[in-house]
Amino acid sequence: MDANGTRSKSIARLLKKLGVQQPYLVKGGFQSWAKNLRVKELKPETALTVINEDAEEILEGIKPTPTLVFGSLLGLSAATFALLEWETTLQYIGVLSLGLTIYLRFSSYEGSEDFLQDLKLLLSPVRVGAEAFSWAAKKLEPNKIGLATSPSTTAVQDRVLKAAAKHESKPSDAEESTKTDSFASEA
Repeated sequence: MDANGTRSKSIARLLKKLGVQQPYLVKGGFQSWAKNLRVKELKPETALTVINEDAEEILEGIKPTPTLVFGSLLGLSAATFALLEWETTLQYIGVLSLGLTIYLRFSSYEGSEDFLQDLKLLLSPVRVGAEAFSWAAKKLEPNKIGLATSPSTTAVQDRVLKAAAKHESKPSDAEESTKTDSFASEA
């Protein structure tokens, strides 16, 4: 492996330690082994050439299998759907996140007391809202226009009864008065 063979053993041991196939086992000897080595040509290095060489090394390491190809196509189609239907994607993310949050919350309970405490905290705004609604209804009730539903004084009760008696006319009386009015207008 070297010109005079003095360092060949140490080079072979080093290559074996690094996991490189030794040249004497390669068909065709050292010349064939040297052709398969990846040797960097001396040329000016730019950022683009370094990235290109790294990409080539990565692509050489990837050996596409049907599973890898199928997974890549599935991921690409999911990414395309996510970009085209971004509103739907956000809805899916929201639903999944909400479900995960609820699941993690329920799984963190040590007992039913924790659940009852959370339920009490959750319903406290509803209780406050009901109290506010009740307070507003009490404030607005005295200001409403119209007859009271339950009159408290006898004078109000008398007025209600008179109004009811005034509006209670028999249908036959009303029909007779309209007939006599129509005959009088014809004559």
